[in-house]
Amino acid sequence: MNEQQLITDTIRRILQDQCTKATVDAAEAGVWPAGLWQTLEDNGLTLAGISEASGGTGGELAASLLIIREAASVGAPLPLAETFIAARLCELVGAQMPVGPVTVSGSAFTLTQEGAGYRLQGQAESVAFANLCSTLIVVGSDASGAYLCLVPLAEISQEVTQTMAGDPQSDFAINCLLPASAVFASDAGLSNQLWCLGAATRSVMMAGAMTSILEQSVQYAMERQQFGRPIAQFQAIQQQLAVLAGEVAACQRAADSLNEALVPLNEFDIAIAKARISEAVGSATDIAHQVHGAMGYTMEHGLNLRTRRLWSWRDEYGNEDHWQQSIGRYVVTQGADNTWKTITDAG
Repeated sequence: MNEQQLITDTIRRILQDQCTKATVDAAEAGVWPAGLWQTLEDNGLTLAGISEASGGTGGELAASLLIIREAASVGAPLPLAETFIAARLCELVGAQMPVGPVTVSGSAFTLTQEGAGYRLQGQAESVAFANLCSTLIVVGSDASGAYLCLVPLAEISQEVTQTMAGDPQSDFAINCLLPASAVFASDAGLSNQLWCLGAATRSVMMAGAMTSILEQSVQYAMERQQFGRPIAQFQAIQQQLAVLAGEVAACQRAADSLNEALVPLNEFDIAIAKARISEAVGSATDIAHQVHGAMGYTMEHGLNLRTRRLWSWRDEYGNEDHWQQSIGRYVVTQGADNTWKTITDAG
């Protein structure tokens, strides 16, 4: 058994046992699934792919993407993606990753030296899971270059709302004095690393959720009886499921391409994956809900746990329009003579 299969089997077993629909519903009502997080942490799954020197459990970054993808397929209400992004950024600047769930922000901040430390000021907006994390990783830049700060959240008052997915997000002001040991200088590309890592994680999350809604739709079509036979036997339903399967297959391939797109960072491949998968969300969720009929729209059914998250993740870290424009600009800069090579080399 290879390493990725072992990780897949482990994460699926944990999620099946501890991440039921009731768990997700409770999280949306404000109950943090501490036991689920602790189990993943105890098994080294929250920091897989991050070097041991930075506080991780080692291995390839592809392991982290696999774990995030599997967790998203069941709507796990955990900041796995945020913790991975934070850990990767810490790794890049040589910082030690804090213990527990960690979130990130790239909002506009100012950092000024004050005595032996630094004062960080600014307004953090829509920070995912901030109310459940003890540490915030802030990425910013000024005239002297880029920086990463480790900001404790315990004393910061937050205004907590929910995304369409039901996950918590916070707005809050930051005005704190940090020790020099909590501030790390970096090159100017750190903010772009944050943005691309965010897009990559959302891409694999959407691919995982779309795989799940395909499985749910096929199962429902085979079980639901109409006019004395399963609706899966009706040609119109078969056609819809075939289109959905095609979209999901394309998204799975796009997500797979990201395994080699993070080291070194390949923004073009990330742009293609995020654009393709975000674009597929509309038709995929439409078909899934059409197959399920009114049942799929009820809060009691598990379909909405995936589709609401897909609608939310589609827009996070740039929607398909943003990344399609990025692709267009990149292709244009390569020149007309290199267009075919640019396309065939991608992914």
